[in-house]
Amino acid sequence: MILRRGLGKWKIPLHRIAPNRLSGNGTLAHGNSFANHSSGCSKRPDPAVLIRKQIQGRVINIWLVLIVVLGAVVAFSDGLTRTPFTEPEASWNGPLEYKPYLGAFLLAGITFPLMIVYARKARITLTEGLFLWFAFCTTAYARDFSYVRWPGAPLFVTDVVLLILLLSIFILPRPHYPQSPLAVNLFLVLFLAAGVLSAVRGFWEHRDPILVVRDTALVEYSFFMLIAYHLFRSWLSVKRVATWFLLGTVVGALNGLGWFIAAPEERRFIYYGIYILISLAGTLVAITKRLIRGRVGWVCASLLFVGLLLANARSLFVALAILVLLGLMGGRSVWGKIRVAHLVPTLLTGVVLFTLATFLFLRTEVGRDFAERSTAELDSGVFHSGEDPDWQFRLIAWKEAWRRFEEYPLAGEGFGVPFTFEIWDNDPRPHNTFLTVIYKMGLIGSLPLVTLLGYWLIQGLRAVQRNSTSSHLGFLQIAVLAQIAFCLYGMANLLLESPFLASLFWAVTGLSLKMIRMLDMERSLRSYFLL
Repeated sequence: MILRRGLGKWKIPLHRIAPNRLSGNGTLAHGNSFANHSSGCSKRPDPAVLIRKQIQGRVINIWLVLIVVLGAVVAFSDGLTRTPFTEPEASWNGPLEYKPYLGAFLLAGITFPLMIVYARKARITLTEGLFLWFAFCTTAYARDFSYVRWPGAPLFVTDVVLLILLLSIFILPRPHYPQSPLAVNLFLVLFLAAGVLSAVRGFWEHRDPILVVRDTALVEYSFFMLIAYHLFRSWLSVKRVATWFLLGTVVGALNGLGWFIAAPEERRFIYYGIYILISLAGTLVAITKRLIRGRVGWVCASLLFVGLLLANARSLFVALAILVLLGLMGGRSVWGKIRVAHLVPTLLTGVVLFTLATFLFLRTEVGRDFAERSTAELDSGVFHSGEDPDWQFRLIAWKEAWRRFEEYPLAGEGFGVPFTFEIWDNDPRPHNTFLTVIYKMGLIGSLPLVTLLGYWLIQGLRAVQRNSTSSHLGFLQIAVLAQIAFCLYGMANLLLESPFLASLFWAVTGLSLKMIRMLDMERSLRSYFLL
């Protein structure tokens, strides 16, 4: 037995113990005849078995490269074929009337069979492959992919994927899955019960069934939290999710870039840039934590920065500033090994590259025109909000939502009531997802939601602090940043109301809860064997 001395104590390195050798995916590779008690004995695992496990856990293979290349070609070409919006096209008449861009159909159709092959070559389940395909397409095309539906039926791809995943994990015979935290289950059940009550109330009062079903999105997609918690069981699977999420947003940025080249007079070219923001922040953290190669990371970050500019949403710029401040002010107490001394060189390098990208962007006349429009809109919304029509619309909509909540504070007004008020009759909803929950579901729906998110945040920050030495901590830090960005974005936009946003919001919540469990289990095992 090889012993190692550290900090005045003799410790046995965990990876030297045969039955607890760490496998390539970061989980414990148990050998034959493994005994759960300290008095048990085991055989040393065959090295060939460990090598095969590492090969099976490969994230990047030729099929991933093929999917990304084809997806990039489809998305960029689709952007080049787009034309400026006309007024009838820009109006929103609901998902049943919306016609997604052809690129969303092509991306979904081309990548789906390739993802099946990828899943077989990567030795993962088809269920996990289905989720990776769904995350990739959703981050790339957002609403256009989400509203791909079966011809002649109001059956959308997000609902189909949700149903298949639920059946695969909870209905069909599967290996034992760990139970999610009791507090999470309790808050989720209360939130779902409030949603069922609001839907029953809508049908009971003979409201528009389409609107009632649409409003169930507020609670329906919370099942993705349980799916993500039970589906991903190793650090290698976490790496896969992060990789496909990042690649999907890169493809989405290429789509926006193609649209900018084709029709530069548009106001924005990526309509749901929250995924761009999350991937940009996550890439910076990954570079700092050395979870991604520097050159690859900076190429992705530069492209995502251009995508963030093309998204041209003031809420994204404000959220980005808040995330940067959190990273700088948090220091070691919040972000573990990420200190100011590590962040400053990363941020300086990022500033240089982003400045270069901006300089090249402004070298063209259309780039300068777009930058001038974006700067004027940002100045109007942040520094002269009293004169900005979009900000004034939100203020009036928020007041209307609060007025409706005051009429029915306990259970809300229920589902199926159009959100029309003095200046708008097209049911836009209040552009604050938390106010939407409050006025539609009342206190019985909003309190479980806020409590659940608060519980998640507290557990996440505590896990970051007590697992500061873990090499896998960076993934949890990225997930925490992602959820904070989601919540900031939802304060001024739709979030839980939209399937293409709510699905991955809840999935990241469940995945982060699973990472907390995995980190704590690793720490407990190390404490057991090393002390």
